[in-house]
Amino acid sequence: MSVSGKVVHYDANRGFGFLAPESGGADVFLHINDIDIDENSLKPGAKVTFDVEETDRGSKAINVAVTEAAPADDAAGARAHRREEHHGRGDRGDRGHRRDDRDDRGSRRPRGGSGSLDAGAFTEELTELLLDADDDLTARQIVAIRQRVTDFAVGRGWVLD
Repeated sequence: MSVSGKVVHYDANRGFGFLAPESGGADVFLHINDIDIDENSLKPGAKVTFDVEETDRGSKAINVAVTEAAPADDAAGARAHRREEHHGRGDRGDRGHRRDDRDDRGSRRPRGGSGSLDAGAFTEELTELLLDADDDLTARQIVAIRQRVTDFAVGRGWVLD
């Protein structure tokens, strides 16, 4: 059965990426060996159809077809800008404010407001951070880490479900 969705991330250098099913649920792994299309069309935001094959290592996309090109905006530049903003928050001048975001037990309180991310946007940014963090992480490790961190963040109210 064919599934509709969109490209979350695809790294042509590493030969893999992730597709988000339109109906929701976990992202589906995509490997270069399982596609027969131009990799350049697999930009974040491109709409695709694909079949899901269950393997002993998890779900993977096969028979991928791009149905609509990615938006023309500079998604990679936007992600880099968001990462720069994120890294900029950790400077010493910001630490006093961070303490104010903790409850009586020392746990962080949810920040909420317009700066909150939904789980999909959080997962996309987390994927980028993991891919940038270590070239040796496998897709299976990335998916497992992403799921646990996203569940943790949603459970704490840091990310909107």
